[in-house]
Amino acid sequence: MMKTSLTGITAASRDLSVISNNLANALTTGFKRSSAQFTDIMGSSATERPTADIGVGALTQDIRRSQTQGTIDTTDRSLDLAISGDGYFGFREPKVEGDPMYVYSRSGKLTIDADGMLTDQQGRALMGLSVGANGNVTGTSPTPINLKSAAGGDLNSISSLSINPQGVITMTKTDGTQKAVGAVALAHFTNPEALKSQTGAVMTETDRSGLAEFKRAGANGLGIIQQGALEGSNVDLTAEMLRMINAQQAYNGNARALQTGSEMLRSAIENLTR
Repeated sequence: MMKTSLTGITAASRDLSVISNNLANALTTGFKRSSAQFTDIMGSSATERPTADIGVGALTQDIRRSQTQGTIDTTDRSLDLAISGDGYFGFREPKVEGDPMYVYSRSGKLTIDADGMLTDQQGRALMGLSVGANGNVTGTSPTPINLKSAAGGDLNSISSLSINPQGVITMTKTDGTQKAVGAVALAHFTNPEALKSQTGAVMTETDRSGLAEFKRAGANGLGIIQQGALEGSNVDLTAEMLRMINAQQAYNGNARALQTGSEMLRSAIENLTR
């Protein structure tokens, strides 16, 4: 009985931790909610879990991330991008020696740094693909998008930027000329649920997720890009609060059962030692 209660407390604590993280990021752009998946220890064979006693509670099987689309909210800011459909924005960590380290996110709130690079709010460079003179995507290897270089070294000569659903960035200069400077690269994963969460909506790849494959938006089943909009989190506050209440009740119930078992054991020991 006490082992069953202990596993119940552990499972409920893990569930509460996941729910709390969902609630804390309910307003985080591009955040995807997670849920804890549990299994009965009775369903685990002795060969799979040799240290587990059969039929003595529950354990956390997995933490799964929901891939459902969040609400796309219009911001009318030209450097805000949302993905409608599958895929992730890829960002390169700054000042990483050797092979580049990428992180992935559904948050497309971009800015332009002093060097003319399109970056996220933490200064990580947005990855893009090269385009031809006619705007067709020609590149296959992701590279940072440098607007300053495309503008001939003068950011002030850029009048506006437009980004089409396929992610192609067209720069309009103050003299009225236009130039396609690159295309936003979207990352595709074989198993996106296995990406490892970092902070907020930022994730990194794992062995289970597979390596990122960068393509243009709209290609090979990837989503399209909407300029002047951001994707909100897919957290339903009401549903999460109900889940939290259930998890708290499960925790309290198992705690009371553990206390009752402890009192019964103490009483039995006292009776035997009289």
